[in-house]
Amino acid sequence: MKTIVIVEDHPVLISIYRNKFITEGFKVEIASDGESGLELINRIRPNLVVLDLAMPKVNGIEVLKTLRANPSFKHLPIIIFSDSAWKQQALREGATVVLSKSKHSPSQVVEAAQSALARSEQSASMESDSQKLDHTVATNVAFLAGKADLSADAHSNQRTDAQVLLVEDHYDIRTTISSALDRSGFRVTAVDCHVAALHEIETNEFDAFLLNRVCPDGIGLSLCRQLRSLYAQKAIVMYSTATLPITQEQRLQAGASAYLSEAGDILNPGPILLELIDKAKANLSHIASNAELVMLGT
Repeated sequence: MKTIVIVEDHPVLISIYRNKFITEGFKVEIASDGESGLELINRIRPNLVVLDLAMPKVNGIEVLKTLRANPSFKHLPIIIFSDSAWKQQALREGATVVLSKSKHSPSQVVEAAQSALARSEQSASMESDSQKLDHTVATNVAFLAGKADLSADAHSNQRTDAQVLLVEDHYDIRTTISSALDRSGFRVTAVDCHVAALHEIETNEFDAFLLNRVCPDGIGLSLCRQLRSLYAQKAIVMYSTATLPITQEQRLQAGASAYLSEAGDILNPGPILLELIDKAKANLSHIASNAELVMLGT
């Protein structure tokens, strides 16, 4: 259950919005002035704050400034709900949404809160991915330095000239994976976002696609679906450097051939890609043979 703090000094509005949010499944805490609001928010760490601006003791702008100065509340959704002339200043100070008491209904406020929570969770998830990704890089220094146990000689019997499109926004990870694939003979085109990936497939032919679970401009599952709609048989491999799972159902629905979460597989995906590329070619050959038999039969 999500917890919301409402910082408001008008008893009628407190009653209306407390009841509305509770009805929608939220746990609601109330503070009737800015000072007690700050104390309450720091103590219970809510999922979202609804904040009036014209408040006793400490006004809403000061509450907002104090919260945004605290790194713990970087992603905390703060909805300003006020008819004060300070609304534009509130946006500049980091308010997530600014709503007018006189123009927005309780249902609209709840809808705005739900939307803000969803965006906050996505932002926090992407930042978490980035932090965990950096940790993965740090714990694979040997690989990044070219001292991995998997030497070029160890994979000399698995070399290929297949063309791979790698979609990875983190420079170190992108460079590491590209180098590993290059050592196995793959021809690698590496891009840092989905827009660049879609541009590449307009002008180039690829045997396989290697996609990070998330990039700044989109989720890997979405790009995977787009690619699968274009290429029924080609190898499409997703991975997460933060070892964040997706369900088997999600992977299958998106059309991914495989999903990698182990650091060793992610940083050296060549053997897996090679196996999937060979399988895709065999499937295409089988389809072509069947089509030829059908034509001969007619």
